[in-house]
Amino acid sequence: MRKINIEFNEKEVNSFIEKLKKDPFLEGFDITSWNANDFALYAEEHKNCAGCKGLAACKNTNQGYALEYVNSSFVLAPCKYKMEAKRQENESQKIKTLFVPKSILQADLQAFDATTEHRKKIYEYIVKFIQKMKNKTFTKGLYIHGGFATGKTFILGCIANELARNDIESLIIYFPDLVVELKNAIGTSRLEELINYLKSVDVLLLDDLGSENMTPWLRDEVLGPVLNYRLMEEKPVFISSNLNPGEELEEQLATSKSKSDSLKAQRIVSRLNGLVQTIELDNRSYKR
Repeated sequence: MRKINIEFNEKEVNSFIEKLKKDPFLEGFDITSWNANDFALYAEEHKNCAGCKGLAACKNTNQGYALEYVNSSFVLAPCKYKMEAKRQENESQKIKTLFVPKSILQADLQAFDATTEHRKKIYEYIVKFIQKMKNKTFTKGLYIHGGFATGKTFILGCIANELARNDIESLIIYFPDLVVELKNAIGTSRLEELINYLKSVDVLLLDDLGSENMTPWLRDEVLGPVLNYRLMEEKPVFISSNLNPGEELEEQLATSKSKSDSLKAQRIVSRLNGLVQTIELDNRSYKR
């Protein structure tokens, strides 16, 4: 291969270096002909960063990154906007959702309304629950029941997002739609996958339990085994429902008036009592 000789005009190089040394962004650096181009790019990118309003406005070659000079070497480092985007991405990956509106992923505990006695109890319970989960100490979830449009789904969203901020995985599901998915999956490997995930996820959040068309199969082959597994393995559950966890839920779970079905429904409620604390919401209407 033919060698190519490139000659530099020493005067122009020195002039370029002197100009760089006067740049406030390069004060104190040892700039030579070997690193002048890198320092020029360093200064340009840091000037871009100084006036940047976010990732969408980034002018640097590598969006969200800028050259840094560390231990006599140039490295690409993420800016604050890139790091925040990565943090949010990591959090969102900790929350798995099925059949719930995307807006629920914006639910924030900081926006939680704790102005009534019931809601204050819920807020305080969530804070304590998160702390115990961080310490890997099992504690019961909540069974939140109340009327329509009282903010139950929003509360579950707050819990899921707060768990994600603390690196704890959760699954939040709109239960009636899950039932349809389970029935459609009968006879396929999808059914086993769904049930195993309901059992194994760190924290399970079931939204609107009791609004589904309950069947003996759903009760005995899905809900019962999932709750029993999570009780044995000390994996918390949060549930929202329009039904109280006593007679109303038992009646929904029984599916018939037979003594056998009644006992099976009572068994489900008994397992729930080992997994959740019950709090009733006031009937203040919320539209999110």
